[in-house]
Amino acid sequence: MLSLSVGLVINSTLSMAFERSDGATVRCEIERNGQKHTVEEIWLGHGDQGDRHPELGGAAAVVRPDAQGRPVIYFDSVVFKGMLEKDPHMSDFIFYHECAHAQDELRNEIEANCEAYLQLDKLGMLTADLIQALAATHTKMRRLPSRYGGSGEVFWEKTLACVNNRIENSVTR
Repeated sequence: MLSLSVGLVINSTLSMAFERSDGATVRCEIERNGQKHTVEEIWLGHGDQGDRHPELGGAAAVVRPDAQGRPVIYFDSVVFKGMLEKDPHMSDFIFYHECAHAQDELRNEIEANCEAYLQLDKLGMLTADLIQALAATHTKMRRLPSRYGGSGEVFWEKTLACVNNRIENSVTR
């Protein structure tokens, strides 16, 4: 674990604010033991598209605990550069997905996706076109680990089912 932590810090850029595709700067905020904290962000990797940072295991971003047990979001800067050029909506979605994990480490991948969707909707950032683009990006992911539902299509279907369930439950309360 120590070598992993040291490896993650080398060649990284530290940040405490994420710049969304609309230019707004946002922070992932969490509460632990009655205290609010801003989640640290570390940007890894420099190079060409397709040159994935090995410490992230092929993911665009992950959440891992620091030495004090607080969550840190690690982003693959190479992946995000390409994403901002092709699918800027996905960078926002991934930020809120990882922030959902940071806020509750017990959230599974479907629940984190659901939370990201609901947060973007709450912010007024989801249009019909963006929802369609998110769906297309997810369904392009063919094979995924079982924690994501096995495929991008199932991942997105389960995300929408969670979103609909949360909306229905908030209406009936």
